[in-house]
Amino acid sequence: MTDQLSNADTAVRAGEQNKDESSAPMFDPEVLPPRTGFLRINWYKRSGRYRQFPTSCAAGCALVAVSLFSLGLILCGAENVSSPSILSGLLFFSSGLVEIITGIWAIVDNNLFGSTFLLCYGAFFMSIGSILCDLFGVASSYDSTDDLNNALGIFLCAWLVFTFFMWLATIKSTIPIFALMTFLFCFFLLYTIATFGNHSGCKTTAGIFCFLTSACAFYAMWDGLSANANAYVLAPEFKWTRMPGARDQPTDISRIEIV
Repeated sequence: MTDQLSNADTAVRAGEQNKDESSAPMFDPEVLPPRTGFLRINWYKRSGRYRQFPTSCAAGCALVAVSLFSLGLILCGAENVSSPSILSGLLFFSSGLVEIITGIWAIVDNNLFGSTFLLCYGAFFMSIGSILCDLFGVASSYDSTDDLNNALGIFLCAWLVFTFFMWLATIKSTIPIFALMTFLFCFFLLYTIATFGNHSGCKTTAGIFCFLTSACAFYAMWDGLSANANAYVLAPEFKWTRMPGARDQPTDISRIEIV
């Protein structure tokens, strides 16, 4: 017969096991490469060893993609639609309110770039939606269309500068994130010029870059949702999809910041 443990021995062994588990590190030492679907632009540690926070970036990228997809087609003059006022609800609620919520959750996930991207552009979409539907009487407060376009152009200039610095932050990230920010910067640049000068050709080109940005955002959504457990065809998130500065894993993982 095998010896059975007494209640005291069982309690001692359980205490030792709990002590070993409590002394485990808070963060997993594994360092992961930049990931498009997670809007990670550099190497990062896992959120936790026992509790890995789900990413909200896939939902945020989906809302960006849907809004820019529709806006790009309207700017290109699809079906002879000239006014984007139909998008005011989408911009104000979906791409505005919900995207801000996803940006707040990205802060919980220690995702610096993802939270900045979702929070700031969510605020941009919400502000554009309020202007299109004239919720606060912005459009009606200007005497002429030229005055409104000049004011809107100044507003877009500020976001153009912001997008430029966001683009600079992706130079050593993945190629899809870099392409997304490149197309988004070109969209803001061309749309600002078209707003100031009322150039129809420049406006159409801005719509094309807006559509290309939505394609990159749809890819980011797919990459964030696809995994071995739920997809047969995975997004090609390999070394060749990363920018040259992000292809080699750093040797000193203790210096990697949690972003």
